[in-house]
Amino acid sequence: MESPTARYIITRAILAICLLVALMIGINFYKKRQRQSLIASELRTITSDGSYFQQFYAEEASKSLLRAIALIGEARRLGVTPEQSIDHAIGLKEGGAFASDTVRDEITPRQQVVRHSLQTNWTSFLKLGYDTDFATLQTFREGRIPPIPTGPEAGKPAEIGTIIDPTLSPGLEKVIANLELRPARPANHQPTDIEVAAAKKFANDLVLAGILEQQMKDKIIEKLSGPVAEEKQ
Repeated sequence: MESPTARYIITRAILAICLLVALMIGINFYKKRQRQSLIASELRTITSDGSYFQQFYAEEASKSLLRAIALIGEARRLGVTPEQSIDHAIGLKEGGAFASDTVRDEITPRQQVVRHSLQTNWTSFLKLGYDTDFATLQTFREGRIPPIPTGPEAGKPAEIGTIIDPTLSPGLEKVIANLELRPARPANHQPTDIEVAAAKKFANDLVLAGILEQQMKDKIIEKLSGPVAEEKQ
């Protein structure tokens, strides 16, 4: 029996290497798609009506928002845009892990509230200078906020605050949609005109979404337009 030639050995070695590379690529692709599916599933759970609008505890609401931000960031590292992640999570895009085989044209008021909330908080994440590195995302996953990394507030703490102060309507601190990532504010902070306007608009959005009753919204608007607003005039 003749010994294998050098050319034969080299050809077989190259073939084996190509097969190994193809196998590794396939495994990595499978793991990537699997992780995308898990992220999509977790985001859908967080953005469900029973979760996004009704948590038992304020702390859990804050942690859920931070986890959602981390999931959106991880999805972006896997090649999925934040917009795709959010629209898929709220049911505007269906099919595959994050694919858009079916795109729904209509958006419900509740979906609009969730979408705006997640988009705004993701933008705040970036504006505060946070990156999608492993350490940062892991901290957010754990429900903690690292110090602001860059900008005029660098080194200072960030916080999860509320759009509508829960003292105006107890229970809103447990609504994820009412939470926002922002630089920490002093205890004596007086809301600006823009913040008051945003709170009023959000109260109206909650009525349209069926989360607040009109009577409750009117009380919130009245309180928002109370003594603080009069002092500014």
